[in-house]
Amino acid sequence: MLLFLCIAAALLAGCTSQTPPPAAPVITTLPPAVTTVPVDSQTCTTDADCVPAPCCHPTSCVKQAAKPVCDNVMCTMSCEGPLDCGAGSCGCTNGRCSVVPAQPPTLSVVTKTSVTLTASPQWYSPIMSSTPGIGITVDGNGFDAARSQFVWNATYGKFFSWGPVNYTVNEVGNPVTNHGEKLYWSFTEQPASILEPVIITVTATDSKTGRMLGSSNVVLLWDGNNAVRLRDTK
Repeated sequence: MLLFLCIAAALLAGCTSQTPPPAAPVITTLPPAVTTVPVDSQTCTTDADCVPAPCCHPTSCVKQAAKPVCDNVMCTMSCEGPLDCGAGSCGCTNGRCSVVPAQPPTLSVVTKTSVTLTASPQWYSPIMSSTPGIGITVDGNGFDAARSQFVWNATYGKFFSWGPVNYTVNEVGNPVTNHGEKLYWSFTEQPASILEPVIITVTATDSKTGRMLGSSNVVLLWDGNNAVRLRDTK
């Protein structure tokens, strides 16, 4: 009986061994999450800040810092979208890069120009003391006479200047170049033939470009050997 009790006690001692306590949990601390702020790709100051995007057939504009990488990109040759083939360009509008449509071409208007001559008196002879010759006044229509060059030619006779400064008659020759100031035509010798009219021509050209601005003439008919009269232009 005593032996049985000892065996039972030994068996109970082996079954009731203490279970080891569980291991302490491992706590891992993670860094705070990083918030990515998107970069504003359209802010700008000047038109030079803006470039097209995407690479092929761009439809919008972004600033230089956000421009796409277009290395080794093959695009078709077709014209598509608001920027291809000169349809528009990138510009800075109200501080943002945007597409600026191309403006239609402005046709340059060429102003019609002409020269008008006014001559007097209607009849003239060198024996007259009231005038040094037939006075010819030039009017430039559609251009600035002061910036133009006027060339005077006469098939016979010479040109003279005469003004209110000292009222001295000065021979200036034939042909003459000026800026449209009034000149007088006269002659000192009788013509070889009174059948040939005297044609006085004034031609205006642009001093910078050489473009002819207009030309006009006055025709004088001989009235004997010592007088001329203006031909009626009506």
